[in-house]
Amino acid sequence: MSQQGPQEWVDAWGPTTAARSSSMTVDVHTHLMVPESADMTRSHLKPEDEPRTLFSSPVTKELNNEFYRLARDKYTDPAARIVDMDAMGIDVQLVALTPFHYFYWADSDLAPRVAAVQNQRIAEVVAHTPSRFVGVGTLPMAHPEAAVAEARRAADLGFPAVEIGADVNGADLDDSRFEPIWSALEELGLVVILHPAGFTEARRLTDYYLVNVIGMPLSTTLAVTRMILGGVFERHTGLRMMLIHGGGYLAYYPARVDHAFRHRPELREHIDRLPSEYLTSLYFDLTVFEPGMVETLVGRFGADHVLLGTDYPFDMGLPDPLALIAETNLAKRDREKIAGGNARRLFGLDD
Repeated sequence: MSQQGPQEWVDAWGPTTAARSSSMTVDVHTHLMVPESADMTRSHLKPEDEPRTLFSSPVTKELNNEFYRLARDKYTDPAARIVDMDAMGIDVQLVALTPFHYFYWADSDLAPRVAAVQNQRIAEVVAHTPSRFVGVGTLPMAHPEAAVAEARRAADLGFPAVEIGADVNGADLDDSRFEPIWSALEELGLVVILHPAGFTEARRLTDYYLVNVIGMPLSTTLAVTRMILGGVFERHTGLRMMLIHGGGYLAYYPARVDHAFRHRPELREHIDRLPSEYLTSLYFDLTVFEPGMVETLVGRFGADHVLLGTDYPFDMGLPDPLALIAETNLAKRDREKIAGGNARRLFGLDD
């Protein structure tokens, strides 16, 4: 196996080996950096505020810093992104903030200003080439009143979705303080893209890049399970949510939670139907790296609920999603839905 390093990770975003799709292809899972927002927050940052960095080894930190230096244009320059999109066979990207710039720890004065700067930059990228980019807003989640106001602003900017973390400074998403946010997102019709920023309790995940490899999918699995058992989806039946990284481990263990629901009263405090039933209303991207796992997602949740996503331009991304779709045993109609049809419907891209 050849050695891989930061330069190879950057260069991986290249030409697809698959036949180009005859219909629109949409990448629903990409990231943008807003350096101005990092500048605004840098003097306020404490190490414990960023668990992904706190629980990374020195080797991981060194590799990541070099990668971000080399990949800067991909994270910030829409023209550079379009070059890669053309090579990959991607017609449209949904552009969302990198999760490591959520800055949820910022105080009630700083956080709304930071989110406004970030959303404005996302809007500028969309305006650069509206036919190729769709904006995904970010919210100051630790301050619900400000988050609701920014959600309304995101809708006014024409964004069909917002991206949020899998926890807010360690607070779980079933916490009652977030109820006004869910109500506002439901009312506005904004799709929620759930994207973790590592794992808050990651002391055992420091080595081997496990804070990302295991921490990310584990964070999603925990967050959504708590939202289900906490009754968030029961109370907000119109809330639409998409989970990246294939939804973490949710597709592979629901029978255990259903079994516990039947036997344990603790799980029935807020809901009165099987937890797995709530999963069928969610959406999942295909950054799972294996054709069989894409087929598992389709078998579990239906072809209408699986969407093309790459995690562009991160080192852990999926640089040839069309090839992954082509390698599945799915019907052509289902492959076309996944490549772009489902995203067009979910995010209203044909409106």
